[in-house]
Amino acid sequence: MPTHFESFGNFTTGMSSYWALISKKSRGTIQLSEKSFSFKSEKDKILFDIKISNIQNFYLIKRFRFLSIELITDQGVYYNLYPRTQQNKMFGGSEKLAKELFTSLVRVVYKGDYPILFETKGSFIKKKVKEGILQEKRHNGIVILTEEYILFKAYKKKPNKKIPILEIEDTILHNNNSEMYLQIKLKDKNVFSIIALKNKRNRNRKDKVKTAQLYEMLIQAKQYKISENIKKQEEDEMRIKRLKSMFEVSNKVRLDMVRLALDMEEKTFTNKIFQWAKKFKFIIDGDYLIVNTDTINKFIEDLKLGFDLTIRGELKTNCINCGKSFDYTAKICPYCGKEQVEI
Repeated sequence: MPTHFESFGNFTTGMSSYWALISKKSRGTIQLSEKSFSFKSEKDKILFDIKISNIQNFYLIKRFRFLSIELITDQGVYYNLYPRTQQNKMFGGSEKLAKELFTSLVRVVYKGDYPILFETKGSFIKKKVKEGILQEKRHNGIVILTEEYILFKAYKKKPNKKIPILEIEDTILHNNNSEMYLQIKLKDKNVFSIIALKNKRNRNRKDKVKTAQLYEMLIQAKQYKISENIKKQEEDEMRIKRLKSMFEVSNKVRLDMVRLALDMEEKTFTNKIFQWAKKFKFIIDGDYLIVNTDTINKFIEDLKLGFDLTIRGELKTNCINCGKSFDYTAKICPYCGKEQVEI
């Protein structure tokens, strides 16, 4: 399994003290792979291994005299760490390595099953009018673009902003003498702006070249996603047509024939068929599905209206508290009840 990051560093569990964080016991090797984030202590040879799927959040924080990363798992366990060079035998960590590790964590934790099309440091800006006054919230962090969404992960302890490509209504590249920025308008009328950044003389500078590149890549990703969505809709219509033709012949059909008609994976179909049976008063008789003639039309209409959401589970987001996936439009997580606060 390829290693995305490896460095000497210090590592503690819980809300550690300064002396615990810099002690010899906390020194060891930090390693990040596709599946796990691990630390092996140099003195005791103890291995801490955290699954990537269990990471709920992480952010950069100035702890004492150096830049460190605070990481939280879905069980609410805190870890503190900072990478450093082997030559640095005193207390200080490496700010450069800390930011490299943060960026590597963003890539591994948030890209999911999709390749990253574009990545940059950037400022994420949200403007809103409150009590007649224009207010602006600006945060620095990492921007990644995949074929499914554009995501901003702030360096500081702030909620992530994950925007599905299909929720974008318009993208505009503004360019004037002072700056260039990418404006994203969503279907829900929210508006966000992104400015790509580069590091120059240890300071963040606006990067017009990367801002323009991000705009071009986002346009291409949206065009691809729209064409892909049209193709999926055509395929969905064909699946529903096959299913309707089955039920027109008989109200008792083999379960495997229904699954093949819908082109669903076996595990997904097994979960959905019992939900459908309960909702539409169907009967599962061994290997057969007996449909209710009074509700079959309603079942077909449900598939037409929400085929992607009911079968593929697209347009999902992850809870900022428990990390579980649910409908993107929901404002409150159905699993833990946490309100999804906007960045």
